Amino acid sequence: MSKPRGAQDTQTTGTTSPSPNLTGDPQDATYTPAPAVGEQPPVAVDPVGAGTAPGLTATDTAVGTGTADDTDLGAGTGGEYYSPRDVDGDGNVDLIHTRIEGVETITHIDEDGSITLVEQDTDGNGTFETGIAPTATGIRLAEDLDDDGTVDLATHLDPATGAPVRQDVIEDGRITDTRLDTTADGNPDVHLIDSNGDGRFDTALLDTDLDGITNDTLVDTNGDGTFDLRTADTDNDGTQESFDTATDGHLGSIEQFEALIPAEDHYYEQAGTYPAETPADQTATDLA
Repeated sequence: MSKPRGAQDTQTTGTTSPSPNLTGDPQDATYTPAPAVGEQPPVAVDPVGAGTAPGLTATDTAVGTGTADDTDLGAGTGGEYYSPRDVDGDGNVDLIHTRIEGVETITHIDEDGSITLVEQDTDGNGTFETGIAPTATGIRLAEDLDDDGTVDLATHLDPATGAPVRQDVIEDGRITDTRLDTTADGNPDVHLIDSNGDGRFDTALLDTDLDGITNDTLVDTNGDGTFDLRTADTDNDGTQESFDTATDGHLGSIEQFEALIPAEDHYYEQAGTYPAETPADQTATDLA
């Protein structure tokens, strides 16, 4: 699971919608001149508030990861600019539009100074196809890979380290494939798949020795939430040589892996199931 680019999320539920005065076409906006190299850019009102979002503060210095107060926006060439905007007339900056090294960025700021959403046009085609937004448990980074207006890939980042801990493939608004790094070593060790399109995962591929090779594959073939087929790579050559079937549930259930997903996640809504108050015990086949 490689570390993704700086700012990517297009699912904006619960976030500030773009200003009607700042459309998807940057040419329709009005801009303030870019400051000279080393000069502090003009800011109409200090956007930093008392309650900033975790991992996404208005004083972050990395462009595309919550930046709202960069001090070197004039560096480089290519018509760079910095445009803070008070779109509702309350005296506070609501969004900031910038161009840095050719990348258009719109940063949305809440009333308390929290950055609620950062949108970017990283490929220069005039469409803001990537962005980043805080969640209850970290930071969600997503991409619209085909510029059709919907998220295709979402990566969840650890708010403290910025490391990817989960990556979702999304098709028609549903998560169909999830890879999780449960050991925080930078590599996914649990791969969950919804193979029949019913919204709930039915297959789990496990890298139990953390060497990048799938050791066990568990499959729920009848959709009852419990695994009834297990295949294993016994000699670690990348091929599953043995298999086991069960009807008594001793292979475990998908719930034990769903418990790795935060309770408020959209996955549970699409799957029609919600995590129990006490997650199911893991079996011997789980990440042993």
